[in-house]
Amino acid sequence: MNPARPPRPRYSEVVKRVFGAQRAGRGPPRIGIVPFVPGWRPTDEATRPGLGSSDQAALLLGPAPARNRAFVLFSVTGDRDGAAVDATLSFRGARGDGAPVPVHGWDRRPVPLRCFGESPDQLRSAQVDDAQFVLTLEPETDLEPVGDEDPFGFANLMLQRLDVQLRLLSDGVPVSVAHTTLDVCDVRRLGSLYERVMDGIVAPDADRQAAAADSDSPGSAYHPWFPVLLIGSDKARLYTRALVADIVDKQRYLADPSWLLRVGLYLELLTCLGIIEATRAEAGDLLTPAERVAFESDRYAPIRSRLNPDGWREVWALRQIAFPRRGIPRAGPVSVLNLLNKKRATVRFLHVHHEDLKQAVALAGPNRHDAQETWQRVFRDAERAVLRQTPDAFPELGYLPAAARELILWHRRGRLDIGGAVRVPRAISALMADQDGLFPAACNQYRASMNAVAAWAKERSLMNPAGRECVPRRVSLLEAHMNEPDRVASLQRRDGYGGRLDVSEPADAIEPPVADAEELLMRVPIFALLTRDELRLMAHAARPLALGPTERCVVQDNDGTSLFVVADGDVEVVLGRDDGPDLRIGTMGRGDVFGEMSLLTGAPRTATVRAIDHALVYEVGPRQYEPLLRAHREWVDQLAEIMEKRLHDRSERLRAYDARVEREEIGRRVMRRFFREPEGARVAAADPAD
Repeated sequence: MNPARPPRPRYSEVVKRVFGAQRAGRGPPRIGIVPFVPGWRPTDEATRPGLGSSDQAALLLGPAPARNRAFVLFSVTGDRDGAAVDATLSFRGARGDGAPVPVHGWDRRPVPLRCFGESPDQLRSAQVDDAQFVLTLEPETDLEPVGDEDPFGFANLMLQRLDVQLRLLSDGVPVSVAHTTLDVCDVRRLGSLYERVMDGIVAPDADRQAAAADSDSPGSAYHPWFPVLLIGSDKARLYTRALVADIVDKQRYLADPSWLLRVGLYLELLTCLGIIEATRAEAGDLLTPAERVAFESDRYAPIRSRLNPDGWREVWALRQIAFPRRGIPRAGPVSVLNLLNKKRATVRFLHVHHEDLKQAVALAGPNRHDAQETWQRVFRDAERAVLRQTPDAFPELGYLPAAARELILWHRRGRLDIGGAVRVPRAISALMADQDGLFPAACNQYRASMNAVAAWAKERSLMNPAGRECVPRRVSLLEAHMNEPDRVASLQRRDGYGGRLDVSEPADAIEPPVADAEELLMRVPIFALLTRDELRLMAHAARPLALGPTERCVVQDNDGTSLFVVADGDVEVVLGRDDGPDLRIGTMGRGDVFGEMSLLTGAPRTATVRAIDHALVYEVGPRQYEPLLRAHREWVDQLAEIMEKRLHDRSERLRAYDARVEREEIGRRVMRRFFREPEGARVAAADPAD
């Protein structure tokens, strides 16, 4: 017996839900702030009305660049005669729970009603029929510190939550108030504590070890902690570059850049302060007296309670430099064994560092939209840092034969052709027989650690990655380079870089092509009823989204109102279940439509949709489809037909999967009873998501 079909949404209910906001606009004047939506940028409003959202973060860069602006979008509805708007800004501390500190010059400052012009760089005065407006903030001038208190310094955890209050006044009397917040950071402070650890702990320790060994100091570059600090600092610079691209330049490489900003800041504080506390007895206190007072204050209580000095003492014990000794090849001022010391220290450093990363995620708060994609981007930045900085991180390699360098860098454990026909010192070939080279070892360790942190965060509802691994091998630059070189360029371009692996400078952002959008929409059956002019308007306003491997554009249980059309590549539909693995329940290709369930019902997304490898999809927002729903009642019926069929197919697929699992469980019981098959025998899952 077929299951009962879900009731089709009544047309009147759909219209009421979609257009309720317009009816609510009648009546007394009200002000509202357009909330931040992951993946949307305020400047999108200039070219694709309805697909813009307010900024959630702002950065200070130093000298004021012309394009560094933060935008708060707001609406004014109702009777605007005699209406005016003013703004009050105040800092509320890193976590937004501190007493408000007014921002100089922003106490009920009048806000002119302005809108985006034909481009995001142009603002025009509001006209009579405008309903959505822009508050522009220039961080270098509007948010610069005033007085002795540094809002972005160590005492304030290098971060501020900015409270924005907009008031609507009618003939000078407040009639409506709206609030939002932005995270604000001086980007010049990022990485400063890592530099302090390098200069204040690592360099002096190298000198002390050399004196104890009655040897000349080789310098900090030969210290076992040097590689991970150098590579880690470069990784931080790379993802800071991504933050600037998304927050300042309004790109879309990160759906929620402020989450990465918070995670990165908390990680730097946890790691560096943990190291400072662990080495304080030997290296001295790297904090100034004023910083020590701040560190002991209530502001730092959440940080202090999460520090891991015992873990960092274990890492500190792995800092011995291998000075030259008889029978062991030299590598400049040290023994070749120093490479192994560096590798051991790096692996242990990363382990403790990623324990700190768990606590940084907990402090930053949940991200249930793009944590997986952010994790993959940060992992690739770690790979880039490894490849960029290894020559400087391991100067010992410069003293070895070219073949030995190649072996130490690229060798994969278990290979039997060590050395081949080229000359490699016996000590080195024996050393590498059961060792991964520096590149694969470092990247594999980063990947394993980041997957472990993601699994920990998923158990606590801080992240919601789909599939068995948050960072699968197919998103790795190094794996692509070694096994599928053709995929390197697309991974590089997805992150805003040139196509070659050795190119790590930003490339000009390229808007995905939209030339065929109109032709594509014409071929989609549910759009066949639209006129050519309607199709042209929709195609012009649809936003192209380029997706990398496993990247999601729809996330299960999240809110959403957009409709999507696949333009290129393939996407897969993944259903997450509390009582079993994520299941792949279907794939879609060019011309397929998804997102109709949330459009029709207003319910959260019922499944996750992600690219299989790379894909291009067009996003159609409410502002684009609302007029069409008004004009074409039958469109609702067609969307409802799609929704009914998908729900029916999904129910059948899940029923078949559950029946198969039940049969296999019965089979296992029989095998255990009569053939003593072990308890841990694996069930072959029916099309689980990777």
